[in-house]
Amino acid sequence: MLYDWGNNMRDEFILQKKTDIGLIREKNEDSGIVLTHPKDDNIKLLAIADGMGGKDLGDVASNYVITQISKWFQKSSVELLEDSFKTSLELKEIINRSNNNLISKYGENRLGTTLTMALINSKETLILNIGDSRCYIYKNNTLTQVTEDDSQVWLYYKAGEVGKEDLRYFSTSNYISACVGLNKDLCNSDIEIIDNDSYELILLVTDGVTDLLTDEKIKSIIDKHKDKDILEKIIQEAVYVEQDLHVPLRLRRTFKEPFYVPAHGKDNASGAIFIKNN
Repeated sequence: MLYDWGNNMRDEFILQKKTDIGLIREKNEDSGIVLTHPKDDNIKLLAIADGMGGKDLGDVASNYVITQISKWFQKSSVELLEDSFKTSLELKEIINRSNNNLISKYGENRLGTTLTMALINSKETLILNIGDSRCYIYKNNTLTQVTEDDSQVWLYYKAGEVGKEDLRYFSTSNYISACVGLNKDLCNSDIEIIDNDSYELILLVTDGVTDLLTDEKIKSIIDKHKDKDILEKIIQEAVYVEQDLHVPLRLRRTFKEPFYVPAHGKDNASGAIFIKNN
């Protein structure tokens, strides 16, 4: 069942987050937040975290990291958040501290989570990623993935050995190479700062969405649907609609490993979205 984590819809913008447990998992290990700053609603935060399903406490890890980011954001000054460089340094410190705290409490290799977030100030947007959840931007009918997946199979794509949409078929597609909470070596965050004029919409989604929906499918949903319905439609499509996916013959010929076609609703599916209304 689709669950609305909350939203903030005004004349100037739409800010939403939604999640669905999917059709197979017994609990939802995703967490997320969308916020406007208490002293300046021009400053906004979107963040999603996908707890690692192969570990015991993925929901604990994702909720903890999102809570720490939320507390930090609401206490931070407007002056700090308007300085993207200083903000990026503070964020890295918060994430490293969260990683160390989780390890101290639960031990190494017990729990972990991805984290993808966008922090918007008056001029720039800071995008941070750890793991294989994704951040997309959309402008002039063009959808662009801003983040890179921290996964083993992403290296095949970067090397030009496979197309990006083929990655979902690898049996190791969800083996991530960076996360928060698992151990000290894997807590490596990537940060990119982009101009606010470079997008009309920002979309964050977990792999419960992107394992099922191609970039072309996501773009077509954005193209066709009303602003307030975009995120709900994307998540419902990933969970409840069987996609026309099949393992390309070229993969079987090139790689000597098992492949599979991901089933709709196989995972928790979550997202957060910011849409300009001007």
